[in-house]
Amino acid sequence: MAEQKILKFPSGFLWGVSTSAYQIEGGITNDWSEWEKSELRIKNLELRNLNPRDFICGQACDSYNRYEEDLDLVKKLGCGAFRLGVEWARIEPVEGKFNQAEIEHYKEVLRAAKKRDLQVILTLWHWTNPIWLAEQGGWANRKAVDYFIRYVELIVKKLGQDVDFWITLNEPMAHLGFGYLRGNFPPARRGDLIGLIKAYKNLVKAHKLAYKKIQQIQPQSKVSFTSLTDYFEPANKYNPLDWLIVIIARYWHHRKFLNETRSYIDFIAFDYYFHQRLSWLPPFKANFNYYTNDMGWEIYPAGIYCVIKYLTSFKKPIYVMENGIADAADKKRIKFIVDHLKHIHRSISEGADVRGYLYWSLLDNFEWAHGWAPKFGLYTMDRRTFKRTPRPSVALYSEICRNNRILI
Repeated sequence: MAEQKILKFPSGFLWGVSTSAYQIEGGITNDWSEWEKSELRIKNLELRNLNPRDFICGQACDSYNRYEEDLDLVKKLGCGAFRLGVEWARIEPVEGKFNQAEIEHYKEVLRAAKKRDLQVILTLWHWTNPIWLAEQGGWANRKAVDYFIRYVELIVKKLGQDVDFWITLNEPMAHLGFGYLRGNFPPARRGDLIGLIKAYKNLVKAHKLAYKKIQQIQPQSKVSFTSLTDYFEPANKYNPLDWLIVIIARYWHHRKFLNETRSYIDFIAFDYYFHQRLSWLPPFKANFNYYTNDMGWEIYPAGIYCVIKYLTSFKKPIYVMENGIADAADKKRIKFIVDHLKHIHRSISEGADVRGYLYWSLLDNFEWAHGWAPKFGLYTMDRRTFKRTPRPSVALYSEICRNNRILI
């Protein structure tokens, strides 16, 4: 039997898990909660023979009430960091009126995290908007920028003392693609190119101004946004038309937003889930899909190495903010984590300044338009009792986090 090889990560490498407010907290009323219950949404699900109840977030994981328990799980994993979100709709349920009780709640959550010696990575916007903003056109309304900066300023002043890293926006290009092109996320405006362009410009401006505002209030802050950075490659590397499709996809999917904001980020925060072999011929995707997760997404660990190699061009510290697998049976998760970390270690050994890895996610949670079916969690979550139960992969990830190494 071959001897296992130890791959040690740099001293101080940050290990953690990621979550988002809407997906775990429960009891939130915002544009997503209203869209889930809309007549058009329900009809669409029923036409696909799906049960609409499986696509309602509702009480989610009840983490609003069980945050102490969740933080204990993070600590038991041996993690040094926890990424969580603040829900704008809780903080400002009515335009211009801020809920002091909710601000105090988030203060308690962050203090509880710091008591456990966790570094806090706080996301200010993760795809959801207050209903009043959605009714005004959401991010396509130029006033959204001013509203967002007002909200950001409040959060930084009230909660900033317990925050180590700020994420202004989560995967803004995904919001635009799903919300304005495909129409399967709110605001569900399929093919609305004018709305997409307006929202894009406003999101870029919002991040830049939020960066300035955070740095003005807390000059030592570390601020960025998360980029969903797929690895695109040509189906036929000798075909110039395939290469053209790849260049276009890379540019619009992540490079344009990164290029426009590169002077307004202190670190690169990216999420990696997808590999796509692109062709200029329909159906345009030509993945082999030999190895997939429960959702049919191809598992391609080498892609994270290729993405990191590109991101080193920004000459900023790099953090993997999300990387995870839908695997209800927990048969592939251990290999998934180790294989991706192997490629991250390779990039570090070649000079990439990668400083942290956060697995998505701590718990099985509400997975947006996919509902409750995908199981990304290290811990299962009973939707009726909210009981958290560790999967076998918890032991492995905990060993990695505590020892700062992987065995291959």
